Amino acid sequence: MSCFVPRTVGALCAVAVASSASAALFNLSDPSGLSAEVEIDLGAGGTSLDIRIRNTSTGVPMGFSNSDQLLTGVSFILDAGVELTGGSAAVGPTSMSLNFDGGSAGPGDNIGGEWGWGNTVTSGSLGNAISGNTSGMTAFGGPNLDGPPNLNGPQGGLISAAEPVALGGLGAIQDEIVVNVTLNQAIADLSFLSNGLQVEYGSDAAFLYVPAPATGTLFAGAFFAAARRRRR
Repeated sequence: MSCFVPRTVGALCAVAVASSASAALFNLSDPSGLSAEVEIDLGAGGTSLDIRIRNTSTGVPMGFSNSDQLLTGVSFILDAGVELTGGSAAVGPTSMSLNFDGGSAGPGDNIGGEWGWGNTVTSGSLGNAISGNTSGMTAFGGPNLDGPPNLNGPQGGLISAAEPVALGGLGAIQDEIVVNVTLNQAIADLSFLSNGLQVEYGSDAAFLYVPAPATGTLFAGAFFAAARRRRR
């Protein structure tokens, strides 16, 4: 399992992860039933990242609301001088929107109006982030599919196929999204992931994360694969 931090409670823990490869897979989970899958590939020329984000939760912590269960962001810490600069976000190949008031979205559809990118350390971000929440984020750009014409997460976040808490009309994307994010300079590999990776639920409702090894405590179970698991 990975480390779980409820709401604003702080904790230090770590899984030592490092890679010189061009692809990585994280499976993060917690005894409460929260879980996520994040796959990151280095794009051609090292100037972009392809990121697949999936909510695989089968349950939630006691007291979680319909919006708390939504996976709303993934963040990491790029090396000094490297920043995200833009990109695109789309519904995953087997996924779909639920309860969007501006029209439905299916596999491959642009959801850049509901998700964005940022390079700011916030309560929900390690520093470089892909998120549907507002703080520190810039929308990728695309149609307004749900709610006001700006980022308004947790609405528009990812709900798992299990839907542990009934949505009750809240807009969400079921299963996964795929993101291509551009970088301001080329990188040689994914070794920056040794700095840590974090998944956010709701608006600071909970985090699953693999922090940097320097924090000192080793937690087993968060799986890091340098070899790419290709989806067929």
